[in-house]
Amino acid sequence: MDISTIASGVTTDGVRYLQLFLTEYTSIFSETVNPSCNKCLSNYLSKYKRHVMSKNQNTSGYVLHAKYENIPLEFGSPILVNNSNITEEYAQTLLSQDEGERYFYSIPDGAEAKPKAPAKTKESAKPKATQAKAPKETKPAAEKESEPLIKAEDLNVNDAAVIE
Repeated sequence: MDISTIASGVTTDGVRYLQLFLTEYTSIFSETVNPSCNKCLSNYLSKYKRHVMSKNQNTSGYVLHAKYENIPLEFGSPILVNNSNITEEYAQTLLSQDEGERYFYSIPDGAEAKPKAPAKTKESAKPKATQAKAPKETKPAAEKESEPLIKAEDLNVNDAAVIE
């Protein structure tokens, strides 16, 4: 919101934005305010914005490279990770991926990737058979060549010599 909206805007309930802003400002900073001074209101708003932005800063110590801002946490995940919302858990999830260190510009000292448990696949979910299957019987190459590719019975032809 800009200063002109705060100074002259009204909520749907009829309460002025200025009153709401100054109430919140004084509860945070505990100082007296001058609502009639436009320059003072601009300073109050700037101070308030700096305060709010400082609360949202990254405290985990992990910093992503610029090209990896807003990457999905995992494949298909709706969570997009960036430097403003990265947490220790998000960072560990990214680090557990193959070559996960490539995402980070800086990693705090003493932090290391925890190995990720292997994902269950269809093969690992099924119980393995205890008996090996018998290999299929194959005919020797010599026998395969002597047989015609198409049999006369399949074509409804009486003369088999034509096909061979």
